[in-house]
Amino acid sequence: MEHHHHHHHGGEKITADLKKIYICAIILNALFVAFEAWMGFHTDSLSLVSDAGHKLVDVFSLGLTLLAFVLSTSRPGRKFTFGFRKLTVIISLLNAVFVVVVAGSIIFESIEKMLDAASLSPDGEAISITAAVGIVVNALSVTLLSHKRKHDVNTRGAFIHMLTDCLLSIGVVIAGFVIKATGFVLLDPIVSLCIAGFILANILGVLVESFKMSIDAVPESIDPAKIEDSMLKVEGVEKINRLHIWPVSTTETALTAEVFVSPGTDRDAVAEVLKARIKEGGIDDSTLELRQSC
Repeated sequence: MEHHHHHHHGGEKITADLKKIYICAIILNALFVAFEAWMGFHTDSLSLVSDAGHKLVDVFSLGLTLLAFVLSTSRPGRKFTFGFRKLTVIISLLNAVFVVVVAGSIIFESIEKMLDAASLSPDGEAISITAAVGIVVNALSVTLLSHKRKHDVNTRGAFIHMLTDCLLSIGVVIAGFVIKATGFVLLDPIVSLCIAGFILANILGVLVESFKMSIDAVPESIDPAKIEDSMLKVEGVEKINRLHIWPVSTTETALTAEVFVSPGTDRDAVAEVLKARIKEGGIDDSTLELRQSC
């Protein structure tokens, strides 16, 4: 899945336009998943079922991005001082775990079918036709997302993701033609295994990063040493204590620190420079406590 991807950006506000694009892409892909899974079971094709599993991952990932947008605008309350933005991390983690389970079951099923080749009877023509419909659905999704990808990093991730899916569908179409022409039915579980491997290769990084973010590890795109270094270079700053950096959501990061400044320093001016430096380092929300060195 794509997928990809936790990116940090200046909390772009979701536009009604972008919301509509995501909803259209989700409905379009969800309908195709149902159709492809039905065809897969109906024609005894594991490559179609596994491709439907892969597309289901896309639907989840588009839904997650949409949810991240919506939650990023949630208002803080007395009990939830950051709103519900952290839910994006938890959902991302659950999504990744689900994908690993799906890929694992596809691998298990593919190996089982390869060991029992006599039971294979996939319909090559049906495989090619169904996967070709998949290419059209992906092309539509890519077209929808391409208009907005310049403005938003998550959308760029989804766009790249849909493009790679197009390539996978082309692979399934070719496999269908080969099965039809040569009767080499083992190609069906082989293609299925390749798809499952591709899904796993894409999701493991997301799984690890989502887990780290759920326990408040510093996000991958942030370099704490670099940020501390640039803060210490500000004139008047002598020492930094209790520097904490953690993800508020999949797209926003917060920082708190205790900063010791030399006597006679204009604290307001220093705080302003520090906040600008921290923002340059990719952190949206910073709280600083400035103290005078003894």
